[in-house]
Amino acid sequence: MKTESYPLTDEQRYMYDDQIKGFGMAMTLSGSAVFKGSQSIEKLENAANEIIRINEGIRVRVTTDEHGEPVQFIAPFKKRSFEVKEFGSIEELNSYGNKVWVVVPLDFGPDNELFDMQIVMLPDSYGALIRIHHIISDAWTLFLLCSQFIKILNGENVKTYPFRDFVENAIKYKQSSRFRKDLEFFAEQEKTLPVSTHLSPEPVVSLEKHWRAYELSQDEVALVRDYSMTHKVAEANLFSTAVCIWMSRMLGREDFYVGTTALNRAGIREKNTVGAFALGVANRICIRSEESFESSINAVSLSRLSGYRHQKAGMNYYPYGKVPYDMWISYQTASFDGDIEARIEQYQPPVMGPVMLLKIIDGGDDRIILQLEYNVKFPDRKAERLVKESAAILIEGIRDDRQKVKEITDKVMER
Repeated sequence: MKTESYPLTDEQRYMYDDQIKGFGMAMTLSGSAVFKGSQSIEKLENAANEIIRINEGIRVRVTTDEHGEPVQFIAPFKKRSFEVKEFGSIEELNSYGNKVWVVVPLDFGPDNELFDMQIVMLPDSYGALIRIHHIISDAWTLFLLCSQFIKILNGENVKTYPFRDFVENAIKYKQSSRFRKDLEFFAEQEKTLPVSTHLSPEPVVSLEKHWRAYELSQDEVALVRDYSMTHKVAEANLFSTAVCIWMSRMLGREDFYVGTTALNRAGIREKNTVGAFALGVANRICIRSEESFESSINAVSLSRLSGYRHQKAGMNYYPYGKVPYDMWISYQTASFDGDIEARIEQYQPPVMGPVMLLKIIDGGDDRIILQLEYNVKFPDRKAERLVKESAAILIEGIRDDRQKVKEITDKVMER
């Protein structure tokens, strides 16, 4: 019986082409899920096999058709054994993850699996190492799989949806009037704004990725949590506002683009499907120096919401394939389902395409870290300023949100 195949989605084709070139978004996403307590290896292996069985996306293979075009199909489930790795501490696990686990590539082809998993045992906890190709997953998938893993171990019901539904819906979308309207939205934006709004003068890629981080104090985290709850503002929008204010000052422009990660997971089906849903959305931001911090929050929130409504247009709206920004903002959680005893750590490969990604890592309770990862031509000193001054702008702004943007930046930013 002939296996049914499907074309790649736009996001997948973009990553496929990049892998053919040898770099870029076509990378392996990897991480670890660790849970407090103890568990038998047999039960852990059964849970790992159940994850593979219920998620079609994990079993996707990529090959080419008779015309040489890339296509994908879903391989049947086969029960497998898993290597068991023992570590003396979480630090030892993360060191292995960053130095060894992350650098093993996953490749295309019907005989090459795009997913790998190992069982992890520690003195006071257990878990798994996960590795999955970006062409069949986005970063959310790591959180989804880890959440499923612990639920299966706890005997809870896990609901998943077919990956083939996601692909078929993507094909229908490309044929819809909605797709044309989404393209028109971004085309209208670009008519009145120069395309290039880059912080880095040129995308010189380094073989070594750099990073700079700033961790908010417990008092600062409490201020952010309280303001978010009192004013009913998403914390992602608060941080995005502070970062955009910093960018506006550094660019010397009030009107510019910034990239934000987009999930396209608006409903329960998408949120429970393993798939490559996400790329970046070009958000047009307008920061007025004479407006208040509160007004800036509203402006950034509305811009993000407006962009998300049209995000499924994917890479199609970028003229000539050029991305109109080099700075990405991503709000990520380091715990899931509100369980601070269940943690996920992401590992990044040392070499990617040009990227400057600011992660706001929410560790739950009293931990929030701003972490800038970059391998483009960007001074380390400026990277340090970005994370520290963005945090300072946020705290100063929420202490008195009636202050003008110019007043806040004059207080906390270097001349």
